[in-house]
Amino acid sequence: MCIVREKRDLVFCIETLPSSVKDRTLSKFFAKNEEDCEKTPYYGAMPLVLSHISALEYWLSVRRGSRSFVRVSRARSLLSSVPSLSSEKVLGPWWFARPLHAIVAGQELRRPSSEFVCHVWSGPLPKGSVLDTQNGFCVCSPELCFLQMANSLSMVELIMLGFELCGTYDVSDGDVRECQPLTSVAKLSAFAEKMHGVNGRKNALAALKQVVGGSASPRETALCMCLCLPYRLGGYGFEKPELNHRIDIPSTLKSHVRQSYFVGDLCWPERRLDVEYDGSLHLDADRRASDEARRTVLETMGFTVVAVTRKQFNSVAATHAVAETLALHLGRRLRFRDPSFSQVRLRLRTKLFEGSRYGLPPMGNPLK
Repeated sequence: MCIVREKRDLVFCIETLPSSVKDRTLSKFFAKNEEDCEKTPYYGAMPLVLSHISALEYWLSVRRGSRSFVRVSRARSLLSSVPSLSSEKVLGPWWFARPLHAIVAGQELRRPSSEFVCHVWSGPLPKGSVLDTQNGFCVCSPELCFLQMANSLSMVELIMLGFELCGTYDVSDGDVRECQPLTSVAKLSAFAEKMHGVNGRKNALAALKQVVGGSASPRETALCMCLCLPYRLGGYGFEKPELNHRIDIPSTLKSHVRQSYFVGDLCWPERRLDVEYDGSLHLDADRRASDEARRTVLETMGFTVVAVTRKQFNSVAATHAVAETLALHLGRRLRFRDPSFSQVRLRLRTKLFEGSRYGLPPMGNPLK
């Protein structure tokens, strides 16, 4: 690899490298006047910038394990070439569905192809919106990807995606595994706010008003959406809870449970209300005893604990009964009109439980 210290050295480096190397990353140099000394990659053959559903597929497949990215500060320069099979060969991940979606600078760079779908991106590309994966290709950031997907997903799907990107669960192999959030509601909102004139901005901002960060599972996401989305989307319109909220236990009660804090699944701390979702099909004696001790301590602390089982959540009538209980504790009256609300509620539940993945290839349904 040729290390470029000065921009004027770049041409010389390119000419001195073997032709086989020119199609790879030639060098990286430290951009001047950058407070964080951000690395700026230079390429012989411009790499693909994966976008839209291909970028989403990438992000949802790399949530576990370590990853290393370089922020591309001059991202627009990467959009000036036509994606080709030669550039596809350097793609590290082999699991992407075809065709690959990528962004280009203008209509003249779009070509009919079974391998690529090119999207013209004329909007701004703020620093950090394109990342070099260091595997021969670049990818739009989670924030930019969310904005792009706002053009193709329904409002309910877009809200679901927001929950997942800001959540702590990975379902890439069909099972639910813990992971770190890819982004946050605040980051998504701040990014969308500054992208004036970009298609999808309005939908993205509307969806983000309904998203809550910190969900630990698809079922938790679904329960929160069923309870808190507005009536017009099929929810009960409750104020948004804090998901997986830490509840510290007073020292006088720690001996009862042998732990220093609880984590409330859906918690309204100011209302002293905790909704606990139990997705287990069967509870053994030890688990039942632990849950009862937890409930006793929380109630001693002044919390009302509402348990929701998998069987209850699978039932429309039982979920409605839970909503009526929450309405009492949250000081709300359920004001919806039937049959229109029942119809849109059914559509919401169908979408939440069908296990579709935003148009990605099908996999096991973690909601079942």
